Amino acid sequence: MEFNTSLSHSAQCLKQAIPLLVKYKIPVTPINYAIWYCYVLGSNVDLNTELDNILAEQGTCSASSARYLFDKYLSDKDLELFYQLSEDFQGTLESVQADIDSTLASSQSFNSALLLCKSNLNSLDKNDISSFDNVLSYVDKLTEESVLMQQTASSFQKKLQAAYSEISELKQALVSSQEAAITDQLTGLLNRGKFDEDIALHISQYINTNAISKTLIFVDIDHFKQFNDDFGHQKGDDVLKVVANKLSRHCTNKASAYRYGGEEFCILADFKSVSEALNFCQAIRKDIEKLSVKGKKTGKSIRNITASFGIAFFKEKQNLEDFISCADKALYLAKAHGRNRVEIAPAI
Repeated sequence: MEFNTSLSHSAQCLKQAIPLLVKYKIPVTPINYAIWYCYVLGSNVDLNTELDNILAEQGTCSASSARYLFDKYLSDKDLELFYQLSEDFQGTLESVQADIDSTLASSQSFNSALLLCKSNLNSLDKNDISSFDNVLSYVDKLTEESVLMQQTASSFQKKLQAAYSEISELKQALVSSQEAAITDQLTGLLNRGKFDEDIALHISQYINTNAISKTLIFVDIDHFKQFNDDFGHQKGDDVLKVVANKLSRHCTNKASAYRYGGEEFCILADFKSVSEALNFCQAIRKDIEKLSVKGKKTGKSIRNITASFGIAFFKEKQNLEDFISCADKALYLAKAHGRNRVEIAPAI
């Protein structure tokens, strides 16, 4: 398959392909990149259709599926594309380096002409007309070198600006796509996929010490279904957003907030004591209970918003499922005991 491998076109395809690779958690390998490069080009309808079907079924494109697509629609020659793109961007860097060298050379030539002119001025014989001619010739040379240096510097500046803009856009595209892949679109909190990754890492870093306790907190909006039933799903979404905002405001470097699903949120944190965890949750709970749903016409409060909290502390040799189950049981206790309260998981 023929590809347009010009630098500008390759960069544009890179901006489109990278977010997709990140979104579907696909490693950037030569085979994957060749497939997705072809995908964003849209030049092979059959490949795009089959890849869309695989994504719908798997939620990603496995290594075996990628190999299948590559063998069916592409060839080993297409792998050269990945390396060609690398060479293109390397060529851009080398071009910038060459421009730097050219600018420096121009500057050095200008300096040399300036020194010669200065030397001739110092040795100028006011009674010798030829010496004036020598100085004038160096002034002409100096003028030429000055103009050339300005032109070179101007061209170099434009190339630098273009390269900087291109690299900045690529970086922003990658950053944005990475953020989108781990963020819940409605609330702005981290999403469930990110939670699953982080909690595994969270407990793998467990250290048997009294100084820090790995903590999981489940947060559930009380009677959330009634908000949707009584005021509509748009108002329900607004409730989710304002509660998420409260969680985000309280979660600092030692705590991360996630949307777990539906009206349920969770927090992963490190606390030095049980009382510190309790105080943290109580502060958020009290902040949430200040919220309310207001009538559109009157602007007055028509329904208060509250939330229940369940806390679990990770125990040595405890598995991931049990850890989550403990937090869930604590949340169930908070709801069973009247809601709008904080409970700690019972000892096993």
